[in-house]
Amino acid sequence: MSARGRLLRALVVGLLAAALTVAVSAAGALDRVEDALVDARFDVRGSQGPPEDVVVVGIDERTFERLNRRWPFRRAIHAEAIAALRAAGARTIVYDVQFSEGSPRPRDDRALIDAAASDDVLLGTSEVSAAGEPVVLGGRRVRAGHALFPADDDGVLRRLRGRIAGVPHLAALAAEADPDRPETWIDFAGPPGTVDEIPFWQVVEGAPLGVRDKVVVVGATAPSLQDVHRTAAGGGLMAGAEVHANAIQTLLDGSPLRDAPAAVGVLLVLAAALLAPLATLPGPPARAVLRALAASALGIAALLCGGQLAFLGGIVVPMAAPLLALVLSTAGAVALTYGVEVRSRRHVRATFERFVPPAVVDEILRRGGALESRRLVATVLFCDLRGFTSLAERLEAEQVIAALNRYLELVSGAVFDHGGTVVSYQGDGVLAVFGAPLEQPDHAARALAAARAILDEALPGFDAWLRAQGLAGPERLEVGIGLNTGPVMSGSVGSRRRIEYAAVGDATNVAARLQALGRDAPERLFVSSATYDALGDAAAGLGLHGPVRLRGRREPVTVYAAR
Repeated sequence: MSARGRLLRALVVGLLAAALTVAVSAAGALDRVEDALVDARFDVRGSQGPPEDVVVVGIDERTFERLNRRWPFRRAIHAEAIAALRAAGARTIVYDVQFSEGSPRPRDDRALIDAAASDDVLLGTSEVSAAGEPVVLGGRRVRAGHALFPADDDGVLRRLRGRIAGVPHLAALAAEADPDRPETWIDFAGPPGTVDEIPFWQVVEGAPLGVRDKVVVVGATAPSLQDVHRTAAGGGLMAGAEVHANAIQTLLDGSPLRDAPAAVGVLLVLAAALLAPLATLPGPPARAVLRALAASALGIAALLCGGQLAFLGGIVVPMAAPLLALVLSTAGAVALTYGVEVRSRRHVRATFERFVPPAVVDEILRRGGALESRRLVATVLFCDLRGFTSLAERLEAEQVIAALNRYLELVSGAVFDHGGTVVSYQGDGVLAVFGAPLEQPDHAARALAAARAILDEALPGFDAWLRAQGLAGPERLEVGIGLNTGPVMSGSVGSRRRIEYAAVGDATNVAARLQALGRDAPERLFVSSATYDALGDAAAGLGLHGPVRLRGRREPVTVYAAR
Protein backbone atom coordinates (compact mmCIF):
# COMPACT_ATOMS: atom_id res chain seq x y z
CA MET A 1 0.00 0.00 0.00
CA SER A 2 1.24 3.50 -0.83
CA ALA A 3 2.22 5.99 1.86
CA ARG A 4 -0.85 8.06 1.04
CA GLY A 5 -3.10 5.02 1.36
CA ARG A 6 -1.58 4.11 4.72
CA LEU A 7 -2.05 7.67 5.97
CA LEU A 8 -5.68 7.67 4.89
CA ARG A 9 -6.22 4.32 6.58
CA ALA A 10 -4.67 5.63 9.82
CA LEU A 11 -6.85 8.75 9.75
CA VAL A 12 -10.01 6.71 9.21
CA VAL A 13 -9.19 4.40 12.11
CA GLY A 14 -8.42 7.33 14.42
CA LEU A 15 -11.52 9.32 13.49
CA LEU A 16 -13.78 6.29 13.87
CA ALA A 17 -12.33 5.64 17.32
CA ALA A 18 -12.86 9.30 18.26
CA ALA A 19 -16.46 9.26 17.01
CA LEU A 20 -17.25 6.08 18.92
CA THR A 21 -15.68 7.54 22.06
CA VAL A 22 -17.76 10.70 21.78
CA ALA A 23 -20.93 8.63 21.39
CA VAL A 24 -20.11 6.48 24.42
CA SER A 25 -19.21 9.53 26.47
CA ALA A 26 -22.37 11.40 25.48
CA ALA A 27 -24.43 8.43 26.67
CA GLY A 28 -22.90 8.79 30.13
CA ALA A 29 -21.21 5.41 30.03
CA LEU A 30 -17.86 6.92 31.08
CA ASP A 31 -19.09 9.01 34.01
CA ARG A 32 -18.21 6.48 36.69
CA VAL A 33 -14.82 5.80 35.15
CA GLU A 34 -14.09 9.51 34.98
CA ASP A 35 -15.09 9.99 38.62
CA ALA A 36 -12.92 7.05 39.66
CA LEU A 37 -9.96 8.59 37.81
CA VAL A 38 -10.50 11.85 39.72
CA ASP A 39 -10.53 9.87 42.99
CA ALA A 40 -7.23 8.28 41.97
CA ARG A 41 -5.74 11.74 41.48
CA PHE A 42 -6.74 12.65 45.04
CA ASP A 43 -5.07 9.46 46.25
CA VAL A 44 -1.86 10.22 44.37
CA ARG A 45 -1.81 13.80 45.62
CA GLY A 46 -2.29 12.64 49.21
CA SER A 47 -2.88 14.83 52.23
CA GLN A 48 -2.38 18.57 51.89
CA GLY A 49 -2.47 19.13 55.63
CA PRO A 50 -5.38 20.49 57.71
CA PRO A 51 -7.26 23.52 56.33
CA GLU A 52 -6.22 26.86 57.79
CA ASP A 53 -9.63 28.47 58.13
CA VAL A 54 -11.91 25.64 59.22
CA VAL A 55 -12.01 23.30 62.18
CA VAL A 56 -14.43 20.56 63.24
CA VAL A 57 -16.01 20.15 66.65
CA GLY A 58 -16.85 16.47 66.65
CA ILE A 59 -19.52 14.75 68.64
CA ASP A 60 -17.48 11.60 69.03
CA GLU A 61 -17.76 8.42 71.13
CA ARG A 62 -15.59 9.94 73.88
CA THR A 63 -18.08 12.81 74.21
CA PHE A 64 -20.84 10.38 75.19
CA GLU A 65 -18.62 8.97 77.92
CA ARG A 66 -17.49 12.34 79.31
CA LEU A 67 -20.95 13.91 79.30
CA ASN A 68 -22.62 10.66 80.36
CA ARG A 69 -25.50 11.39 78.03
CA ARG A 70 -27.27 9.59 75.19
CA TRP A 71 -28.09 10.96 71.76
CA PRO A 72 -29.86 13.28 71.06
CA PHE A 73 -28.47 15.75 73.54
CA ARG A 74 -30.69 18.30 75.15
CA ARG A 75 -30.79 21.46 73.07
CA ALA A 76 -29.64 23.51 76.03
CA ILE A 77 -26.27 21.73 75.73
CA HIS A 78 -25.98 22.84 72.09
CA ALA A 79 -26.84 26.38 73.21
CA GLU A 80 -23.97 26.18 75.72
CA ALA A 81 -21.62 24.95 72.98
CA ILE A 82 -22.55 27.86 70.71
CA ALA A 83 -21.96 30.32 73.51
CA ALA A 84 -18.58 28.76 74.31
CA LEU A 85 -17.46 28.86 70.69
CA ARG A 86 -18.56 32.46 70.32
CA ALA A 87 -16.66 33.37 73.44
CA ALA A 88 -13.56 31.59 72.05
CA GLY A 89 -13.63 33.91 69.02
CA ALA A 90 -15.05 31.65 66.32
CA ARG A 91 -15.76 33.59 63.17
CA THR A 92 -18.73 31.48 62.10
CA ILE A 93 -20.39 28.54 63.85
CA VAL A 94 -21.88 26.01 61.43
CA TYR A 95 -24.14 23.49 63.17
CA ASP A 96 -24.50 20.26 61.18
CA VAL A 97 -27.15 18.85 63.49
CA GLN A 98 -30.80 18.49 62.46
CA PHE A 99 -33.17 20.66 64.51
CA SER A 100 -36.33 20.42 62.40
CA GLU A 101 -39.12 20.33 65.01
CA GLY A 102 -39.55 21.51 68.55
CA SER A 103 -38.37 19.29 71.41
CA PRO A 104 -40.28 18.11 74.51
CA ARG A 105 -38.45 20.86 76.44
CA PRO A 106 -39.62 24.29 75.19
CA ARG A 107 -37.22 25.94 77.59
CA ASP A 108 -34.26 24.21 75.91
CA ASP A 109 -35.64 25.21 72.48
CA ARG A 110 -35.76 28.84 73.53
CA ALA A 111 -32.17 28.62 74.76
CA LEU A 112 -30.99 27.23 71.43
CA ILE A 113 -33.00 29.79 69.45
CA ASP A 114 -31.54 32.62 71.49
CA ALA A 115 -28.03 31.28 70.98
CA ALA A 116 -28.49 30.70 67.22
CA ALA A 117 -30.33 33.94 66.47
CA SER A 118 -27.14 35.67 65.30
CA ASP A 119 -25.36 36.25 62.00
CA ASP A 120 -22.39 34.18 63.16
CA VAL A 121 -24.43 30.96 63.54
CA LEU A 122 -25.72 28.75 60.73
CA LEU A 123 -27.93 25.74 61.26
CA GLY A 124 -28.10 22.87 58.79
CA THR A 125 -31.20 21.09 57.62
CA SER A 126 -32.27 18.52 55.05
CA GLU A 127 -35.95 19.46 55.09
CA VAL A 128 -37.54 22.13 52.92
CA SER A 129 -41.08 23.47 53.26
CA ALA A 130 -43.60 23.70 50.44
CA ALA A 131 -42.71 27.37 50.20
CA GLY A 132 -39.08 26.48 49.59
CA GLU A 133 -37.89 27.51 53.03
CA PRO A 134 -35.52 25.48 55.23
CA VAL A 135 -37.35 23.74 58.08
CA VAL A 136 -35.45 24.53 61.31
CA LEU A 137 -36.70 24.77 64.90
CA GLY A 138 -40.33 24.74 63.83
CA GLY A 139 -39.92 27.63 61.44
CA ARG A 140 -38.18 30.05 63.78
CA ARG A 141 -36.18 32.87 62.28
CA VAL A 142 -32.60 31.64 62.26
CA ARG A 143 -30.00 31.45 59.50
CA ALA A 144 -30.13 28.00 57.93
CA GLY A 145 -28.80 26.22 54.87
CA HIS A 146 -29.23 22.88 53.17
CA ALA A 147 -26.85 20.34 54.70
CA LEU A 148 -26.87 17.55 52.10
CA PHE A 149 -24.37 16.97 49.30
CA PRO A 150 -25.26 15.46 45.92
CA ALA A 151 -23.95 11.89 45.69
CA ASP A 152 -22.87 10.51 42.34
CA ASP A 153 -24.28 7.27 40.96
CA ASP A 154 -21.69 5.27 42.88
CA GLY A 155 -22.70 6.93 46.17
CA VAL A 156 -19.52 9.01 46.47
CA LEU A 157 -19.50 12.69 47.45
CA ARG A 158 -17.35 14.72 45.09
CA ARG A 159 -19.11 17.97 44.27
CA LEU A 160 -20.81 20.92 45.87
CA ARG A 161 -23.93 22.71 44.65
CA GLY A 162 -24.66 26.24 45.73
CA ARG A 163 -28.36 25.47 46.09
CA ILE A 164 -30.30 22.29 46.76
CA ALA A 165 -34.07 22.31 46.33
CA GLY A 166 -33.80 26.08 46.00
CA VAL A 167 -32.19 26.52 49.42
CA PRO A 168 -28.63 27.89 49.66
CA HIS A 169 -26.16 25.30 50.76
CA LEU A 170 -24.75 25.49 54.26
CA ALA A 171 -21.18 25.66 52.91
CA ALA A 172 -22.02 28.52 50.54
CA LEU A 173 -23.53 30.54 53.39
CA ALA A 174 -20.58 29.81 55.69
CA ALA A 175 -18.05 30.94 53.06
CA GLU A 176 -20.24 33.87 52.00
CA ALA A 177 -20.06 32.56 48.43
CA ASP A 178 -22.58 33.08 45.65
CA PRO A 179 -25.06 30.18 45.98
CA ASP A 180 -25.95 30.48 42.30
CA ARG A 181 -22.44 29.67 41.14
CA PRO A 182 -21.96 26.50 39.04
CA GLU A 183 -21.44 23.13 40.71
CA THR A 184 -17.83 22.74 41.75
CA TRP A 185 -15.44 20.01 42.88
CA ILE A 186 -14.80 19.74 46.61
CA ASP A 187 -11.06 20.15 47.05
CA PHE A 188 -10.61 17.63 49.84
CA ALA A 189 -7.55 18.41 51.96
CA GLY A 190 -6.90 14.70 52.37
CA PRO A 191 -8.44 11.45 53.56
CA PRO A 192 -10.72 11.27 56.64
CA GLY A 193 -9.09 12.78 59.72
CA THR A 194 -7.10 15.45 57.86
CA VAL A 195 -9.22 18.33 59.19
CA ASP A 196 -8.39 19.34 62.77
CA GLU A 197 -11.04 18.09 65.18
CA ILE A 198 -11.91 19.28 68.69
CA PRO A 199 -14.04 16.90 70.79
CA PHE A 200 -17.46 18.33 71.62
CA TRP A 201 -16.99 17.57 75.31
CA GLN A 202 -14.05 19.97 75.51
CA VAL A 203 -16.25 22.78 74.26
CA VAL A 204 -18.95 22.05 76.81
CA GLU A 205 -16.43 21.69 79.67
CA GLY A 206 -14.77 25.01 78.84
CA ALA A 207 -11.36 23.76 77.71
CA PRO A 208 -9.14 26.11 75.61
CA LEU A 209 -10.28 25.70 72.01
CA GLY A 210 -8.04 27.66 69.62
CA VAL A 211 -10.85 28.53 67.19
CA ARG A 212 -10.35 32.28 66.97
CA ASP A 213 -11.25 33.67 63.53
CA LYS A 214 -12.03 30.18 62.24
CA VAL A 215 -15.16 28.68 60.78
CA VAL A 216 -16.23 25.96 63.22
CA VAL A 217 -18.31 23.05 61.95
CA VAL A 218 -20.14 21.22 64.76
CA GLY A 219 -21.39 17.78 63.85
CA ALA A 220 -21.43 14.07 64.54
CA THR A 221 -18.16 12.21 64.05
CA ALA A 222 -19.03 9.10 66.05
CA PRO A 223 -19.60 6.21 63.61
CA SER A 224 -22.58 5.09 65.71
CA LEU A 225 -24.47 8.22 64.62
CA GLN A 226 -24.10 7.05 61.01
CA ASP A 227 -23.35 10.46 59.53
CA VAL A 228 -20.46 9.11 57.45
CA HIS A 229 -19.93 9.15 53.68
CA ARG A 230 -17.69 7.89 50.93
CA THR A 231 -15.78 10.73 49.31
CA ALA A 232 -13.34 11.33 46.48
CA ALA A 233 -10.57 11.60 49.07
CA GLY A 234 -10.72 7.85 49.75
CA GLY A 235 -9.28 6.34 52.90
CA GLY A 236 -12.59 5.10 54.28
CA LEU A 237 -15.74 6.90 55.41
CA MET A 238 -15.66 10.61 56.23
CA ALA A 239 -17.88 12.26 58.83
CA GLY A 240 -20.43 14.69 57.46
CA ALA A 241 -18.96 17.53 59.52
CA GLU A 242 -15.55 16.98 57.90
CA VAL A 243 -17.16 16.95 54.44
CA HIS A 244 -18.69 20.35 55.28
CA ALA A 245 -15.35 21.62 56.50
CA ASN A 246 -13.69 20.62 53.20
CA ALA A 247 -16.51 22.20 51.19
CA ILE A 248 -16.30 25.45 53.14
CA GLN A 249 -12.52 25.66 52.75
CA THR A 250 -12.92 24.97 49.04
CA LEU A 251 -15.22 27.98 48.65
CA LEU A 252 -13.03 30.15 50.86
CA ASP A 253 -10.10 29.32 48.58
CA GLY A 254 -12.10 30.27 45.49
CA SER A 255 -12.80 26.70 44.32
CA PRO A 256 -9.22 25.83 43.27
CA LEU A 257 -10.27 22.72 41.33
CA ARG A 258 -11.85 23.59 38.00
CA ASP A 259 -12.87 21.51 35.00
CA ALA A 260 -10.76 22.01 31.91
CA PRO A 261 -12.53 23.74 29.00
CA ALA A 262 -14.60 21.40 26.82
CA ALA A 263 -12.27 22.07 23.88
CA VAL A 264 -9.40 20.47 25.82
CA GLY A 265 -11.35 17.24 26.16
CA VAL A 266 -12.15 17.20 22.45
CA LEU A 267 -8.54 17.82 21.47
CA LEU A 268 -7.32 15.10 23.84
CA VAL A 269 -9.76 12.60 22.35
CA LEU A 270 -8.64 13.42 18.82
CA ALA A 271 -4.95 13.32 19.71
CA ALA A 272 -5.32 10.03 21.60
CA ALA A 273 -7.38 8.49 18.80
CA LEU A 274 -4.78 9.34 16.15
CA LEU A 275 -1.66 8.45 18.14
CA ALA A 276 -1.50 4.69 17.60
CA PRO A 277 -2.73 4.68 13.96
CA LEU A 278 -0.18 7.32 12.97
CA ALA A 279 2.55 5.38 14.79
CA THR A 280 2.06 2.54 12.29
CA LEU A 281 3.14 4.75 9.36
CA PRO A 282 6.93 5.28 9.67
CA GLY A 283 9.40 2.44 9.50
CA PRO A 284 9.01 -1.13 8.27
CA PRO A 285 5.37 -2.29 8.02
CA ALA A 286 6.34 -5.56 9.69
CA ARG A 287 6.92 -3.69 12.96
CA ALA A 288 3.83 -1.46 12.71
CA VAL A 289 1.97 -3.41 15.40
CA LEU A 290 4.86 -3.02 17.85
CA ARG A 291 5.05 0.70 17.11
CA ALA A 292 1.32 1.08 17.67
CA LEU A 293 1.48 -0.75 21.01
CA ALA A 294 4.53 1.25 22.11
CA ALA A 295 2.85 4.52 21.14
CA SER A 296 -0.28 3.47 23.02
CA ALA A 297 1.71 2.67 26.15
CA LEU A 298 3.49 6.02 25.95
CA GLY A 299 0.16 7.76 25.33
CA ILE A 300 -1.41 6.17 28.41
CA ALA A 301 1.58 7.18 30.52
CA ALA A 302 1.46 10.73 29.13
CA LEU A 303 -2.28 11.03 29.83
CA LEU A 304 -1.96 9.77 33.39
CA CYS A 305 1.08 11.90 34.21
CA GLY A 306 -0.26 14.96 32.42
CA GLY A 307 -3.65 14.59 34.10
CA GLN A 308 -2.01 14.40 37.51
CA LEU A 309 0.19 17.43 36.86
CA ALA A 310 -2.84 19.39 35.68
CA PHE A 311 -4.71 18.29 38.82
CA LEU A 312 -1.90 19.57 40.99
CA GLY A 313 -2.28 22.86 39.13
CA GLY A 314 -6.01 22.97 39.85
CA ILE A 315 -7.32 21.71 36.49
CA VAL A 316 -9.41 18.55 36.28
CA VAL A 317 -8.67 17.23 32.80
CA PRO A 318 -11.02 14.58 31.40
CA MET A 319 -9.12 11.32 31.09
CA ALA A 320 -11.66 8.51 30.63
CA ALA A 321 -12.63 9.55 27.09
CA PRO A 322 -9.04 10.05 25.83
CA LEU A 323 -8.01 6.73 27.36
CA LEU A 324 -10.95 4.97 25.70
CA ALA A 325 -10.14 6.65 22.38
CA LEU A 326 -6.53 5.50 22.71
CA VAL A 327 -7.54 1.92 23.50
CA LEU A 328 -10.10 1.77 20.66
CA SER A 329 -7.76 3.30 18.09
CA THR A 330 -4.91 1.04 19.17
CA ALA A 331 -7.13 -2.02 18.86
CA GLY A 332 -8.32 -0.82 15.46
CA ALA A 333 -4.82 0.00 14.24
CA VAL A 334 -3.43 -3.32 15.45
CA ALA A 335 -6.32 -5.32 13.99
CA LEU A 336 -6.20 -3.52 10.65
CA THR A 337 -2.42 -3.61 10.45
CA TYR A 338 -2.40 -7.26 11.34
CA GLY A 339 -5.07 -7.99 8.73
CA VAL A 340 -3.23 -6.03 6.05
CA GLU A 341 0.05 -7.65 7.06
CA VAL A 342 -1.45 -11.14 6.89
CA ARG A 343 -2.89 -10.39 3.47
CA SER A 344 0.43 -8.90 2.37
CA ARG A 345 2.35 -11.90 3.68
CA ARG A 346 0.06 -14.26 1.83
CA HIS A 347 0.49 -12.24 -1.35
CA VAL A 348 4.25 -12.06 -0.98
CA ARG A 349 4.57 -15.72 -0.12
CA ALA A 350 2.38 -16.66 -3.06
CA THR A 351 4.56 -14.45 -5.26
CA PHE A 352 7.95 -15.64 -4.09
CA GLU A 353 7.65 -19.12 -2.66
CA ARG A 354 7.96 -20.75 -6.09
CA PHE A 355 11.07 -18.81 -6.93
CA VAL A 356 13.12 -18.57 -3.75
CA PRO A 357 13.98 -20.83 -0.81
CA PRO A 358 11.92 -20.54 2.40
CA ALA A 359 14.71 -18.61 4.15
CA VAL A 360 14.56 -15.92 1.48
CA VAL A 361 10.76 -15.73 1.67
CA ASP A 362 11.01 -15.25 5.43
CA GLU A 363 13.56 -12.47 4.94
CA ILE A 364 11.31 -10.74 2.43
CA LEU A 365 8.39 -10.93 4.85
CA ARG A 366 10.56 -9.63 7.69
CA ARG A 367 11.40 -6.60 5.58
CA GLY A 368 7.77 -5.86 4.86
CA GLY A 369 7.24 -7.58 1.52
CA ALA A 370 10.00 -5.90 -0.44
CA LEU A 371 13.73 -6.26 -0.71
CA GLU A 372 15.72 -3.07 -0.78
CA SER A 373 18.15 -2.78 -3.63
CA ARG A 374 21.63 -3.92 -2.62
CA ARG A 375 24.88 -4.47 -4.44
CA LEU A 376 26.14 -7.95 -3.64
CA VAL A 377 28.84 -10.29 -4.90
CA ALA A 378 26.99 -13.43 -5.99
CA THR A 379 27.24 -16.35 -8.38
CA VAL A 380 24.76 -16.46 -11.24
CA LEU A 381 23.60 -19.75 -12.80
CA PHE A 382 22.06 -19.78 -16.25
CA CYS A 383 20.65 -23.11 -17.45
CA ASP A 384 19.16 -23.77 -20.88
CA LEU A 385 17.49 -26.96 -22.14
CA ARG A 386 18.50 -28.05 -25.67
CA GLY A 387 16.33 -30.22 -27.84
CA PHE A 388 13.10 -29.14 -26.21
CA THR A 389 11.93 -27.24 -29.30
CA SER A 390 11.96 -30.44 -31.36
CA LEU A 391 10.12 -32.24 -28.57
CA ALA A 392 7.49 -29.54 -28.39
CA GLU A 393 6.81 -29.66 -32.12
CA ARG A 394 5.39 -33.19 -31.96
CA LEU A 395 3.47 -32.89 -28.66
CA GLU A 396 0.05 -31.45 -27.92
CA ALA A 397 -0.04 -28.08 -26.19
CA GLU A 398 -1.12 -29.59 -22.87
CA GLN A 399 1.72 -32.12 -23.07
CA VAL A 400 4.24 -29.39 -23.83
CA ILE A 401 3.16 -27.37 -20.76
CA ALA A 402 3.19 -30.48 -18.57
CA ALA A 403 6.68 -31.46 -19.76
CA LEU A 404 8.02 -27.92 -19.32
CA ASN A 405 6.58 -27.65 -15.82
CA ARG A 406 8.13 -31.00 -14.87
CA TYR A 407 11.53 -29.91 -16.14
CA LEU A 408 11.38 -26.52 -14.41
CA GLU A 409 10.29 -28.17 -11.17
CA LEU A 410 13.29 -30.50 -11.22
CA VAL A 411 15.76 -27.73 -12.05
CA SER A 412 14.23 -25.35 -9.49
CA GLY A 413 14.39 -28.08 -6.88
CA ALA A 414 18.12 -28.47 -7.46
CA VAL A 415 18.55 -24.71 -7.08
CA PHE A 416 16.44 -24.54 -3.91
CA ASP A 417 18.14 -27.55 -2.36
CA HIS A 418 21.43 -25.68 -2.46
CA GLY A 419 20.09 -22.35 -1.18
CA GLY A 420 19.74 -20.58 -4.51
CA THR A 421 17.05 -18.23 -5.77
CA VAL A 422 15.24 -18.68 -9.08
CA VAL A 423 15.22 -15.20 -10.56
CA SER A 424 13.17 -15.99 -13.64
CA TYR A 425 12.03 -18.62 -16.15
CA GLN A 426 12.84 -17.74 -19.74
CA GLY A 427 10.99 -20.36 -21.73
CA ASP A 428 12.97 -23.55 -21.02
CA GLY A 429 15.82 -21.47 -19.55
CA VAL A 430 16.31 -20.85 -15.84
CA LEU A 431 18.15 -17.89 -14.33
CA ALA A 432 19.20 -18.42 -10.69
CA VAL A 433 21.47 -16.65 -8.26
CA PHE A 434 23.38 -17.75 -5.17
CA GLY A 435 24.45 -15.26 -2.49
CA ALA A 436 21.53 -12.92 -3.14
CA PRO A 437 19.21 -11.62 -1.84
CA LEU A 438 20.68 -13.24 1.28
CA GLU A 439 24.44 -13.16 1.52
CA GLN A 440 26.15 -16.56 1.45
CA PRO A 441 29.94 -16.78 1.82
CA ASP A 442 30.02 -20.10 -0.11
CA HIS A 443 27.74 -18.97 -2.95
CA ALA A 444 30.13 -20.23 -5.67
CA ALA A 445 30.28 -23.74 -4.15
CA ARG A 446 26.51 -23.79 -3.78
CA ALA A 447 26.05 -22.79 -7.42
CA LEU A 448 28.46 -25.49 -8.65
CA ALA A 449 26.72 -28.13 -6.50
CA ALA A 450 23.35 -27.09 -7.92
CA ALA A 451 24.71 -27.26 -11.49
CA ARG A 452 26.01 -30.78 -10.94
CA ALA A 453 22.66 -31.79 -9.39
CA ILE A 454 20.93 -30.52 -12.54
CA LEU A 455 23.27 -32.52 -14.75
CA ASP A 456 23.37 -35.69 -12.64
CA GLU A 457 19.86 -35.81 -11.19
CA ALA A 458 17.41 -33.34 -12.70
CA LEU A 459 18.07 -34.09 -16.37
CA PRO A 460 18.08 -37.90 -15.94
CA GLY A 461 14.94 -37.56 -13.83
CA PHE A 462 13.28 -35.57 -16.59
CA ASP A 463 14.20 -38.21 -19.18
CA ALA A 464 12.73 -40.92 -16.95
CA TRP A 465 9.51 -38.91 -16.50
CA LEU A 466 9.16 -38.46 -20.28
CA ARG A 467 9.51 -42.20 -20.79
CA ALA A 468 7.00 -42.94 -18.03
CA GLN A 469 4.51 -40.57 -19.64
CA GLY A 470 5.09 -42.01 -23.11
CA LEU A 471 6.41 -38.69 -24.36
CA ALA A 472 10.04 -39.67 -25.02
CA GLY A 473 11.16 -39.51 -28.64
CA PRO A 474 14.26 -39.47 -30.80
CA GLU A 475 15.33 -36.06 -29.53
CA ARG A 476 18.47 -35.87 -27.45
CA LEU A 477 17.88 -33.53 -24.53
CA GLU A 478 20.87 -31.78 -23.07
CA VAL A 479 21.41 -28.76 -20.87
CA GLY A 480 23.97 -26.01 -21.05
CA ILE A 481 24.89 -24.29 -17.79
CA GLY A 482 26.92 -21.14 -17.28
CA LEU A 483 28.28 -19.98 -13.90
CA ASN A 484 29.76 -16.56 -13.25
CA THR A 485 30.65 -14.70 -10.08
CA GLY A 486 30.53 -10.94 -9.75
CA PRO A 487 28.60 -7.94 -8.49
CA VAL A 488 24.82 -7.96 -8.99
CA MET A 489 22.11 -5.50 -8.05
CA SER A 490 19.61 -7.43 -5.94
CA GLY A 491 16.13 -6.22 -5.09
CA SER A 492 12.41 -6.40 -5.72
CA VAL A 493 10.98 -4.73 -8.80
CA GLY A 494 7.51 -4.25 -10.16
CA SER A 495 4.33 -2.35 -9.39
CA ARG A 496 1.80 -2.31 -6.56
CA ARG A 497 -0.10 -5.13 -8.27
CA ARG A 498 2.82 -7.33 -9.15
CA ILE A 499 6.25 -7.63 -7.62
CA GLU A 500 9.18 -9.83 -8.62
CA TYR A 501 12.70 -10.41 -7.49
CA ALA A 502 15.54 -9.36 -9.80
CA ALA A 503 19.31 -9.77 -9.83
CA VAL A 504 20.84 -7.76 -12.65
CA GLY A 505 24.34 -6.83 -13.69
CA ASP A 506 27.23 -7.86 -15.93
CA ALA A 507 27.63 -11.10 -13.98
CA THR A 508 24.21 -12.20 -15.22
CA ASN A 509 25.05 -11.39 -18.85
CA VAL A 510 28.32 -13.35 -18.68
CA ALA A 511 26.56 -16.40 -17.22
CA ALA A 512 24.08 -16.36 -20.10
CA ARG A 513 26.91 -16.12 -22.65
CA LEU A 514 28.79 -18.99 -21.01
CA GLN A 515 25.91 -21.48 -21.19
CA ALA A 516 25.68 -20.79 -24.94
CA LEU A 517 29.19 -22.18 -25.43
CA GLY A 518 27.75 -25.67 -25.13
CA ARG A 519 26.18 -25.43 -28.55
CA ASP A 520 29.64 -25.70 -30.15
CA ALA A 521 31.55 -27.71 -27.52
CA PRO A 522 31.14 -31.15 -25.96
CA GLU A 523 31.11 -29.80 -22.40
CA ARG A 524 27.83 -28.93 -20.68
CA LEU A 525 29.03 -26.85 -17.70
CA PHE A 526 31.05 -23.65 -18.20
CA VAL A 527 32.53 -21.68 -15.31
CA SER A 528 34.22 -18.28 -15.47
CA SER A 529 37.61 -17.73 -13.92
CA ALA A 530 35.99 -15.48 -11.28
CA THR A 531 33.85 -18.40 -10.12
CA TYR A 532 36.76 -20.83 -10.40
CA ASP A 533 38.88 -18.62 -8.15
CA ALA A 534 36.02 -18.31 -5.65
CA LEU A 535 35.58 -22.09 -5.53
CA GLY A 536 39.02 -22.89 -4.25
CA ASP A 537 39.21 -26.62 -3.44
CA ALA A 538 35.60 -27.07 -4.55
CA ALA A 539 36.72 -26.54 -8.17
CA ALA A 540 37.93 -30.13 -8.44
CA GLY A 541 36.65 -31.74 -11.62
CA LEU A 542 36.72 -28.57 -13.68
CA GLY A 543 39.20 -28.42 -16.57
CA LEU A 544 40.58 -25.42 -18.37
CA HIS A 545 38.55 -24.70 -21.48
CA GLY A 546 40.64 -21.68 -22.44
CA PRO A 547 40.18 -17.98 -23.04
CA VAL A 548 36.92 -17.15 -24.81
CA ARG A 549 35.73 -13.93 -26.37
CA LEU A 550 32.15 -13.32 -25.29
CA ARG A 551 29.76 -11.03 -27.10
CA GLY A 552 29.63 -7.62 -25.47
CA ARG A 553 33.01 -7.89 -23.72
CA ARG A 554 36.34 -6.47 -24.93
CA GLU A 555 38.69 -8.77 -23.08
CA PRO A 556 38.64 -12.57 -23.36
CA VAL A 557 37.26 -14.54 -20.40
CA THR A 558 39.16 -17.55 -19.12
CA VAL A 559 36.66 -20.41 -18.92
CA TYR A 560 36.72 -23.74 -17.12
CA ALA A 561 34.39 -26.55 -18.15
CA ALA A 562 33.09 -30.02 -17.31
CA ARG A 563 30.92 -32.57 -19.08
